[in-house]
Amino acid sequence: MLLPFAKEDFRRTSVEPRGARWLAHFDRIVSDVAVDLVEGDRPVQETAEAFNEHNLAMLDDAGALVEGTDERVWVVAIRPTPDPGAPTVTDNLVLRAEERGHFVLDLAPIHDQVSAFIVMPYGVKKDVRTGKKVDCDPAFHRVYRPLLEDADISWNRADLETDSGIIHSGMIAALANSDLALVDLTATNFNVAYELGVRHIFADRATVLINPHVEGHARSAPPFDINMIRIHSFTRGQAVSDTQAEEAIRALRPVIERVTSELEVDSPAHSWFDLAALTRPYSQLSQVAAALTVENGARDRISVAIKSSDAVAMKAAAEWVASATEVHEGLRRSLRIELAIGLHAEGAYEDARALLELTQPTPDDPLHRIWLQESVMVYRRLGEDAQDPETRQELWRTARTYLEDAEKAGYADSETYGSWGGLIKRELEKQLDSGDPAVAVSLFREMAEKYRAGFESDPSYYTGVNLLMALRLGGRERDDSFREEFNEVLTVSRFLNRLAIADGPTDYWALATRAELTLHECLEGGTPVDEVAEQYAEAARHGNADQVRSTKYQLGFLARYGDPEDVIERLRAVIEQAR
Repeated sequence: MLLPFAKEDFRRTSVEPRGARWLAHFDRIVSDVAVDLVEGDRPVQETAEAFNEHNLAMLDDAGALVEGTDERVWVVAIRPTPDPGAPTVTDNLVLRAEERGHFVLDLAPIHDQVSAFIVMPYGVKKDVRTGKKVDCDPAFHRVYRPLLEDADISWNRADLETDSGIIHSGMIAALANSDLALVDLTATNFNVAYELGVRHIFADRATVLINPHVEGHARSAPPFDINMIRIHSFTRGQAVSDTQAEEAIRALRPVIERVTSELEVDSPAHSWFDLAALTRPYSQLSQVAAALTVENGARDRISVAIKSSDAVAMKAAAEWVASATEVHEGLRRSLRIELAIGLHAEGAYEDARALLELTQPTPDDPLHRIWLQESVMVYRRLGEDAQDPETRQELWRTARTYLEDAEKAGYADSETYGSWGGLIKRELEKQLDSGDPAVAVSLFREMAEKYRAGFESDPSYYTGVNLLMALRLGGRERDDSFREEFNEVLTVSRFLNRLAIADGPTDYWALATRAELTLHECLEGGTPVDEVAEQYAEAARHGNADQVRSTKYQLGFLARYGDPEDVIERLRAVIEQAR
């Protein structure tokens, strides 16, 4: 985070006049340990001329930060429609950024409510056309969402709901009545095909089809049924780089502007049949139960609060959920869990805990699993932030209790055991300086037990590499039993990791895990780590700042628990140089 001058001065001159909500957001961001804060040393002069000079200085600093990397400078401006006769400091920042060729996202704080529905697969899906897997989410986060928000369009995406209770009716309503539908054809997904068909029946226009080309995958045509319709494309990797996102948004901007302002029919159904009598927005049948309308309205209200990324708005929504007499208890539980997940994402862990404690579903409730897993993560985060050791241990004991409940309930999968191993790792970190070494050995052995359970129930290279770490650092005797387990886990993890890299040659986590697998093998065998260094360097070239920070943190953890410091420092330096 770049500031032109000292944080407190910037807070007073540029944030405080905007009101309490801006202050709350600013304070939360600058206090986040994951945020790198860069404070300028320029004098504070509260004049338009001085602030315009600060704009140039910040752009200079931003350019210096990305120089020599694959990152780009993006300027996000929140401003009303500019008045040429009375330009503001923000208008000046946008002008200077565009003069330098920087990418600008221009968001209006208040705008007409043009609506869009995003139709796309989510998570990692296998593309039946290429036989390879692709992570669909980066296109949403780095292209579609900023594209629509830059166009001042309100968006929705059905899979952001917590459970499937009434998604179907809400999805159909959104497909029918949204001003725009943006359809991603990645992976030739069945759900996407169904939703596209519904959209074409109900809407005569403003349906944009996008078929991204994924680097490393063979180019393939869309399904023949829609091949006669105009389809747009952009190039992306398994992750979406700054440059790829920028190029995609620039290419799609005029498309969105055109389809939302013109009356061109793009639906085959409306081109072939006389459906002019069907006009939007469509109303529900009078026979539809009033309760369904209430549920849809309640979910829409909570969705707006969550998408605001504003903890204050989410807490206000939680108060409404508590007092709304028209909301039945099953829906109330679902909405509270959604809000708890949103608050967790914004770092409001205590507020998330309060909602989860009000919500506990019974074991036969479909929400029980997600409630347990979310509760574990919230109590873990609260423990990490706790300054008092006794409070920290109490919070982590609660997280452990929930993990035990998950295991008893039959949720014995890699996610549950991965969370368990991660919790034990945090306990190890907190007791390192003051704890008895015997406690550390005990925790490593317990960590190995949990990662082993996850690896055996649902093998993945993630649980595999963590199991190897726990085996190596747990103080076990290097006997035949140890060597047999170590080599077996290493072999299976390497195989799974190789498949992942074949599916995504630029997947950062797959590449970084390959390097860590090789590191464990070299350190255990006493062999040089030159190949490890090369693999970490390759991974670093495909990682963002947060991913690389996480990898360097993991290496630091290994050094703190006995791995050679000179080896670890060399690898951390290689990662930094490769970026």
